[in-house]
Amino acid sequence: MQKNIKLPRSLTFLLLFMSSLYSRDILLESISLDSKANGIMVSLDTDSTLGDKDVTAWQANSGWFYITLYKVKGDTSYLRKDTLPKGVLDFQVIQGKQSFQVGLRLRRSIEHYEFSSTKKNTLVASLHYSTEYFSTLDSIQDKRGSKQRNGIPDGIRKWLYLTGTGMTISGSIKNSDIRSSPQTQAGLAVILSTFIVDAIWRIL
Repeated sequence: MQKNIKLPRSLTFLLLFMSSLYSRDILLESISLDSKANGIMVSLDTDSTLGDKDVTAWQANSGWFYITLYKVKGDTSYLRKDTLPKGVLDFQVIQGKQSFQVGLRLRRSIEHYEFSSTKKNTLVASLHYSTEYFSTLDSIQDKRGSKQRNGIPDGIRKWLYLTGTGMTISGSIKNSDIRSSPQTQAGLAVILSTFIVDAIWRIL
């Protein structure tokens, strides 16, 4: 005949407390988004530390990038964003039965991502744009740079025109006859030379 073993009441309460402590969900307190030149940074503040196996992320074909936090709860009405940084088209938070999901619809696709902890109970997701996007930026910058290099630099061109105009006006005030005014002729020569050199430089 088996005897029923009764545990002390204090031990029973302790076991229940430890069970609830280890099984309770982590609370997601805040989400912050920061747009960078090479991607998006997502900071997730929780009331306790998330394990490496409790976080996953992936890029969907629809343009959305999802971060899933397992065993996490959060107030979706509080965590929604009214203002989004540059590069983020839309933002959503979804509470599931066993996980919490953060979705970002981005202008550019994410090629790779990484998670890190900058401080206690703060998980940072660094989302990096594709290398194809950066190559496009480089080509645009090269085109802009070539356009900027065409012709005499703006500062020098303006200074030459102003100098030539000043000499011309000053010479004409002293002597109305252009042919007998070296200063006026020199001013006109500066203006004409600047125009010709600038035009040739733009063609090359």
